[in-house]
Amino acid sequence: MEIRQLNYFLMLCKELHFSEAAFKLGISQPTLSQQIRVLEGEIGAPLFDRIGKKTVKTEAGELLEHYALKVHQDLENAKKAISDLIDFNKGHLRIAILPSDLDYRLTEILIDFRKEFPNTKVQVFPTIESLTKVLGNEVDIGIGLKVEANSHLERIPFYTERYSLFVNESHDLSQRRSVKPEELVDIPLVMYPQGKCGRDLIDKWCDRQGVTINSVMETGSATSLFQLVQKDIGATIQPSQLIENFQSLGIRAIPIENAPTRELDIFYRNDKYLSKAAEGFMKRVIERF
Repeated sequence: MEIRQLNYFLMLCKELHFSEAAFKLGISQPTLSQQIRVLEGEIGAPLFDRIGKKTVKTEAGELLEHYALKVHQDLENAKKAISDLIDFNKGHLRIAILPSDLDYRLTEILIDFRKEFPNTKVQVFPTIESLTKVLGNEVDIGIGLKVEANSHLERIPFYTERYSLFVNESHDLSQRRSVKPEELVDIPLVMYPQGKCGRDLIDKWCDRQGVTINSVMETGSATSLFQLVQKDIGATIQPSQLIENFQSLGIRAIPIENAPTRELDIFYRNDKYLSKAAEGFMKRVIERF
């Protein structure tokens, strides 16, 4: 059995169409069919059935796909490990991160990282689908809200933070040491739209507190929310640490009693080789937070 044949087989598993798979592999359809027949001869069982115009995996095909994916991942891990050994600091690091407010704390980490790993290309993807991208092998590391235990994941909890009420410095509450949850009811707020994880976290907390907030304007950008607070359009509820970035705009952060909190995780596939660059980046995230 050859690695090339397994790669052909995995592409056919993905496409379930001989012509499409052959096209993406850059070979002819007869060549693909012949290689699959050779593979089936070595396995001793058919791997695909043709049902009408459809191609479907047999039970043997399902089993081989499971193990072939592991072989493919192991080979990728070996290549990356050897590359790390030979060309330290080189490579490609892909990171999925919860967007908007976490972006403001990423720049310093990236600057420090670049100094130690100047030859590593870094791609950062702001997304609420970090977990999906990690599990789908689209990125190497995910950073976001706490994820559930998963047999395919390594999870590192690294930070828990409270939320505060952010107001313009001329706001009636700007000199308060804290606000009660029930006081939020009467405050016009600018917030993320419902469906954004930051907003959903606040809404669930409000339900537990028995309060309903008054959202007068909604936008998906932390920058625009704080600009609206600066213009005194409304207050907003955001992670407390963000005051470091927006205090210069004349904005105050007021602690909320029994405040909502969020837990942040770094996570990656436990069957995937973690490069020295990836380890270095995670170390900096943990230290920074």
